[in-house]
Amino acid sequence: MALSLLLFVMGGPFWIEPLERVELPRRTEPQNSDTAVYTLLTVEVPPPLRLGSEEAKSGALSIDTTRRLVLLFGDSMIEWARFRLARWLKEIGYDLYVVLWPSSNLIWWANSDTLPHLIQKLKPEYIIVSIGGNELFIPRIERRRPYLEKILQVIGDIPYVWVGPPNWAEDTGINDMIARAVGPGRFFESRRLVFERLEDGAHPTPQSAYRWGDSIAVYLRDSALVPLPLPSTPPQAPYLLKPRYTILLPPHAPKSPPS
Repeated sequence: MALSLLLFVMGGPFWIEPLERVELPRRTEPQNSDTAVYTLLTVEVPPPLRLGSEEAKSGALSIDTTRRLVLLFGDSMIEWARFRLARWLKEIGYDLYVVLWPSSNLIWWANSDTLPHLIQKLKPEYIIVSIGGNELFIPRIERRRPYLEKILQVIGDIPYVWVGPPNWAEDTGINDMIARAVGPGRFFESRRLVFERLEDGAHPTPQSAYRWGDSIAVYLRDSALVPLPLPSTPPQAPYLLKPRYTILLPPHAPKSPPS
């Protein structure tokens, strides 16, 4: 049952189609991830991830045991950035596996067995977390701390970085709470960046998401407590890469907490 939850919805096709021309940043001198200077690269935007009949078919995860593996999981904010992060990781021989759970929050991830089974199945060498965008305005945010701590317990000793949400307004404390819980070198503060937004006013545009991905990669290389040996300059063409595997979970809460 747990594995069927994990594999309930598989990622659809992500072929790089010439739907839109966008500008992607390129780092030209070493600076902090949130102040780096970039020149512009022109890339093509892949189609968005959609639920559909083909994606709803369950199946076995295809794992290349000869390659190192990074797990990226979280809410829909990270959808576009995953393409750029996958491209960075390919430079050092890592595969990126992605699990997106739209509308998810700390409670959903803590009260489901999805994450434990992901870790047991994939045995990732590194984890990138992106949860918090749906909790920017929760009052008394400290009440969510037990759920945050439960997620961290599941991650255990695996090296990780938590990517903070791309704030579009001042939050009620979710960023500060996560930063305190994970400690130095494990929190990328996305709210300090400037984003262009989609029509909903919240999600970053593909252009901003690719810049976000570059900044996350620079942090993973230069500032993470356990750094990844990413290249000193951004990857060249092809600028984007489909992650090795993407799972899209239905955008609703788990049916019930694990017993």
